[in-house]
Amino acid sequence: MAPEVACLLAVHPHPDDESIAMGGTLLHYGARGVATHVVTCTGGEEGENLAGIDLAGRDLPDLRREEMADAAALLGLTSHAWLGYRDSGMVGTATNDHPDAFTNVDVADAGTRLAAVVRTLRPQVVASDGANGTYGHPDHVMAHRVTVAAVELAADPDADVPGSPHQVRLHVAHAVPRERVRRMHRELLARGLLSPFDDESVDDFGVPDEEITTVIDVRAHLERKQEAMLAHRSQISRESAFFNIPEELAPDLFGREAYVVVSTAGALDASDRDALADDLFAGHVA
Repeated sequence: MAPEVACLLAVHPHPDDESIAMGGTLLHYGARGVATHVVTCTGGEEGENLAGIDLAGRDLPDLRREEMADAAALLGLTSHAWLGYRDSGMVGTATNDHPDAFTNVDVADAGTRLAAVVRTLRPQVVASDGANGTYGHPDHVMAHRVTVAAVELAADPDADVPGSPHQVRLHVAHAVPRERVRRMHRELLARGLLSPFDDESVDDFGVPDEEITTVIDVRAHLERKQEAMLAHRSQISRESAFFNIPEELAPDLFGREAYVVVSTAGALDASDRDALADDLFAGHVA
């Protein structure tokens, strides 16, 4: 029997989320010989030209597909695929009611579509948003729900999904440790710089540190991750909040990417959790 190929599948709602949330992790594991795949659930149709670049008459969704291809190349992805749904827009906006919006799709139908990808790629590790969608965006929440459904369907031998059943070893959600957010907020204010948070919101953003199960050191890949972020040039510029950080603070604030366990193929004992502390593959790759 052929040896199992180490494989990581990341599921994200919009083009640019993959680079922002876990670009360093994708680079880290790619450098270790792991096959890295990204599925983007929507085309980012409701995004704006946040960076104010000259579109030269181009359609923004079309440009975002080009940007995604550029970012995928910089991240060295083994593959990238579109799940084929429509961006829902920010929470509470009229576009949430669009009949084709991702937030309105049937979770089982979208889960089946993604489960077919899981059965084809056969990843040991799947990463997605957490249940609250990081900051409550409808598409981020839906990406979590659809991924949970897909992991279950892919393993179910009775599910009406193309391909042979596949059990994902570990499903994790990328997360922002709460104390890191607070530290960034304090440091920016102390230096007279603008913080993206205020004193109230900073206390509720992110995941309590005690819930974090894995932290990947991606400092060696930070520059490349930032290049991938900037490849989404209509969304992120060097003047954006992501780059409003003194250079000497960036490794501490952005050089580690954190995760929490959503589900596992079996129960985790203490030694399993210790192994997961700094490695999503817990010793299964070199």
